[in-house]
Amino acid sequence: MIDNDYIFYKTSDIYFSAYLCALDVQLHTTESEKSNNAMNKKIIFIFKVPAKDLSRLKASYFGGSGTVHALKMVQQLRSLKSMCFT
Repeated sequence: MIDNDYIFYKTSDIYFSAYLCALDVQLHTTESEKSNNAMNKKIIFIFKVPAKDLSRLKASYFGGSGTVHALKMVQQLRSLKSMCFT
C-alpha cells in the first residue's frame, strides 16, 4: 500500500523489525495471524517507510552492512517481544 511517498511494509521478522525501529522507521501497527494451533499466533509488523528508502534498508540489513546502535536495537527487540507475548 502506498501513501504519497510512503509504503506500508509488512514483515513478521522480529529482528528486521527491531532494526527498522532502531533506525526510527515508524511502526504503524501490528496484525495477528492465527495458525492451525490455537495457541500459536503470528505477529505481522507494519511499518510506514519512505518509498525511496525501502530497498536500501532491506539491502543493508540482509546484506550485513547495516549499522545501528546496539543498545537501541536490543531495547527495540525487547519492546517488540513484549508486544507479541503479552
